[in-house]
Amino acid sequence: MYLKALEIQGFKSFPEKTRLTFEKEITAIVGPNGSGKSNISDAILWVMGEQRSRALRGGKMEDVIFGGTEKRSPMGFAQVSLILDNSAGLFELDAPEIVITRRYYRSGESEYYLNRESVRLRDVTELLMDTGLGRDGYSVIGQGRISEIVSARSTDRREIFEEAAGIARYRRRKEDAERKLERTDENLVRINDKIDELEMQVNPLREQAETAKRYLILRDEQRTLEISVWMETLDLLQTQAEAVSADYEQAKSGLEQAERELNEVYAASERCTEKMRECDVEAESLRAQCSQEETLAAEAESAMAVLRANIKHNQESIARLEEEINEQSGRAESIKAQIGEHGARLEQIDEEKSRCERDIAAA
Repeated sequence: MYLKALEIQGFKSFPEKTRLTFEKEITAIVGPNGSGKSNISDAILWVMGEQRSRALRGGKMEDVIFGGTEKRSPMGFAQVSLILDNSAGLFELDAPEIVITRRYYRSGESEYYLNRESVRLRDVTELLMDTGLGRDGYSVIGQGRISEIVSARSTDRREIFEEAAGIARYRRRKEDAERKLERTDENLVRINDKIDELEMQVNPLREQAETAKRYLILRDEQRTLEISVWMETLDLLQTQAEAVSADYEQAKSGLEQAERELNEVYAASERCTEKMRECDVEAESLRAQCSQEETLAAEAESAMAVLRANIKHNQESIARLEEEINEQSGRAESIKAQIGEHGARLEQIDEEKSRCERDIAAA
C-alpha cells in the first residue's frame, strides 16, 4: 500500500483543483517557505477525519476553506481526495484502489465519500484503523509531535502503540462490545422490573381475560340476534316496499291522467283567452262607435237648440207682424206691398220651419 495521488480543491492555498501524483520512489517534498508544503500534509491529515482545527494550524474548521485574495474571490467549500493503492489487499474493500474524499462547506456541513459513495466518518475511521493512517496514527508526524508523544500520558502513548501493533481496531471493537454489554445489562434490569410489574398485573388481567371471553360469547349471541332482527326487518321493509311500489305506480298513472286533464284545461283556457281577446277588440270597436254616435248626437242637440231659437224668434216676429197688420189694417194700400213682402217672408219662414221640423224629426 502506498499513496498514489492527492486531489485538492478549495483547501487553504489551493483554490484550483490540483492533482498531486506520488510514485513509489518519492521520499520528500521540497520547496520555499509559503509554497504550501505543510498544507499538503494538513490536507492528508484532514481527509482522513481530523476534527481538531488546532492540529490543522487553524482557529476554526472554516479556516481550511480558501479565504480569497485581492484578485480572487473566496471559495464556498473545500474538498480533498486521497487515492491509495490497495493491490496488496490491505483494506477490506474489494478494489485495487481506494479513494477517500472529504468535502466541507462554509455552512458547517461535512460530507465523506469512499470510492465515490457517501459514507459516515465512522466508516472512514474503521477503514483506516490498524493501518497507521488514522487520525491518531503514526504515519503523519507533524512538528512537535515527537515531544508531544514523549510527554504524553501513558494512556495516550498506549493508543499509538496499539495502532502500530495493529490491535487498535480490536480494542475499539472491545470497547464497543463492552458498551453494548452495559446497555444490554441496563436493558435486562429494566426488563426484569417490567416483568415484576407485569406479574403484579397478571391476576387483574386474567379476570379481564375471562370477562373478555364472556363478552365475546355474548357479542356473538348479540350478533346472531341482531341478524335475525335484521332479516325480519328486511322482510317487513320488502313488503312495505312492494306496497309503496304499487302505490307509486298508481300515483304515477293518476299523475299522468291529471297531466292530460291539465293539458286539456290549458288548451281550453287558451281558446277562452283568444275569444276574450276577440271580444275585447269588438268591445273597443263598439266603444269607439258609441263615442262617435255620442259626438254626432251632441252636434245634433246643438243644431236643434239653434233651430228652436230661430223658430221662437220667427214666431215672435210673426206675432209682431200680425199685431202690426191689425194695427195698420187701415192702411191697406201702403201696406199691401209690405204684406206681400211679409207673405213671401212668411212662406220662406214656413219653408225654413218645415225644414227645421224635418231636421228635428230626423235628429
